Amino acid sequence: MHRVKILASLLALALLTAGAAFGQADFSRYVALGDSLTAGFASGALFRSAQENSYPALLARQFGIANFQQPLVSDPGISATANFGALTLARLVPTPVIAPIPGQGQPLNLTLNRPYDNMGVPGVTVHGLLTATSGGFNNLILRGTGFTQLQQGLSLRPTFVTLWIGNNDALGSATSGTDQLLTPLASFEADYRAIVAAIASTGAKMAIANIPDVTSIPFVTTLTRFIINPQTGQPVLIGGNPVPLIGVNAGDFVLLTATTAEAQGFGIPTALGGNGQPLPDSVVLTAAEAANVRARVNAYNAVISTVANERGAALVNANGVLTQAATTGIHVGGITYSSAFLTGGIFSYDGVHPTPFGYAYIANLFIDAINDKFGTDVEPVNLFPFVFGFSSSAASTAQVVFDDSQAGPPFVLTREAGRNVLLSLGVPKSVVDGTPAPKPRKPGHGRH
Repeated sequence: MHRVKILASLLALALLTAGAAFGQADFSRYVALGDSLTAGFASGALFRSAQENSYPALLARQFGIANFQQPLVSDPGISATANFGALTLARLVPTPVIAPIPGQGQPLNLTLNRPYDNMGVPGVTVHGLLTATSGGFNNLILRGTGFTQLQQGLSLRPTFVTLWIGNNDALGSATSGTDQLLTPLASFEADYRAIVAAIASTGAKMAIANIPDVTSIPFVTTLTRFIINPQTGQPVLIGGNPVPLIGVNAGDFVLLTATTAEAQGFGIPTALGGNGQPLPDSVVLTAAEAANVRARVNAYNAVISTVANERGAALVNANGVLTQAATTGIHVGGITYSSAFLTGGIFSYDGVHPTPFGYAYIANLFIDAINDKFGTDVEPVNLFPFVFGFSSSAASTAQVVFDDSQAGPPFVLTREAGRNVLLSLGVPKSVVDGTPAPKPRKPGHGRH
């Protein structure tokens, strides 16, 4: 691995960075610290066409920074699964199938002779940001220098820092169907305070975001807890009541990863064609476990709010906005965006990370918080291309023809979820359900 020449880079930093001061904040040397949400991770991978629209990259453009460096990866990207890149919608009908694109991308600026401006590392926790120097995506972004994300970011002597960290301290529990992987609150607070204190010691101003409710993301909420008739796409009824999956109770969440187990008959009684065994614990988050995860996230966010207030940082309420997306939806330009899987417009194919629109909306949350806190006048990101389509290479992931003989999909949508996807995409109900189409109304008989 190339070793970053940190000391040399500091001498040349003034020549490498161009930005501007706005009111009470100086954005000329902007550094982003965090995890996958900062890195621009999407659809299960790190790849250029998503990274170019990470929220830090969008902020840098609005700050007027011409040379904002990120650890770019060519499409189809690098995922945590060997030899596969980003997830894609491999098949829409008869059942939507989401699968990884075969092959992996390559780092595009691995030899940059200084730390990246966007230091976000997918998968990192609060403790990892403070202490990790290798392992997982750290190897790609920290490049074997022996320095942590925090050390490398602060070596750039930033004038402004964004920090969005802590999601993985809760996410791993939610996506593994347990409450046993949560970071202890005392450890979280100690590490978080150490990170923010280190940033504050440089004199840099900060904007920090809190943690979303990880039990409200599509990965957790998409699948029903009831058995679905594969022929009709409707819940199986006995005595007029839907039949729950074996061992799944009211308030429990069936995770997106349960699709494989359900296809193998788990959770379904033998009388209904299953194997009579309950779903594995790892694909079910019980109501009690979900309540514990939410309570811990709330406790983490109380720490973040307190520290932000103590340090005079702008606080971005990501939790509140993504909760709104999961309940009433977010309304932009006459369009309602929600946390619905595939069709809501906010979450990418992995059901955890945002779409380009989602990241652009988050960038504007940061801008609003920064302007409110520091009296600046940073222009918001123009959402038009994210709502109505792109004209650049960042429009979408690479166009790759997927051969489903090369890899099994990580999940296949249930009949019910697939039916909802098809209907939302405009496929006629008669085609989806196999029923005769209604006769068209005669002109003049519709509502005007």
